[in-house]
Amino acid sequence: MKNPERFHSRVTGEPVHIRRNVESNSDPYILDEQLAENSICKRCGDVYMAGRWYNPDQLPTKPEHSPTGEPHMVVCPACRKYSDKLPGGVLRLSGKFLSEHKEEIMNLIRNEATKAQSVNPLERVISIANVDDALEVTTTNEKLAQRIGRALYKAYDGEVEYKWSEDTKLARVNWHRES
Repeated sequence: MKNPERFHSRVTGEPVHIRRNVESNSDPYILDEQLAENSICKRCGDVYMAGRWYNPDQLPTKPEHSPTGEPHMVVCPACRKYSDKLPGGVLRLSGKFLSEHKEEIMNLIRNEATKAQSVNPLERVISIANVDDALEVTTTNEKLAQRIGRALYKAYDGEVEYKWSEDTKLARVNWHRES
């Protein structure tokens, strides 16, 4: 694990580790071969250009990145994960505080997802569901789950725990606060 960011739980004082470099496991939804320039996702409209995905309103303005020729219609990795319901991150929120402040917490989740998607359009929330007495948020990649967990901890304290799968790019983030 390279350069883990260290946070300390305000409740227990124990170190909280956030893995920043998760490149050791490859994402099967990210194709190894380069896509053709001017590839457009036929589901969400995101554009692949200059080696990365962009929201249509955030395309590079440099002339060398201007689209040329006919667009190639594809399905982006985030849309494929969404349709397969295969998350890269699972965030589980629980505790009495959640039920008392659910709308505020939902707004924080939406705001973090919007910020993340403005930087990388492949970072999206797949689903938000009530499971037992908890709220489960699934994301297209592990970084967004970490980001939301970090934002919850920063805004509302509580206890946060990060776990990573050994064989896939999957992060599980558990956040809990009683009062």
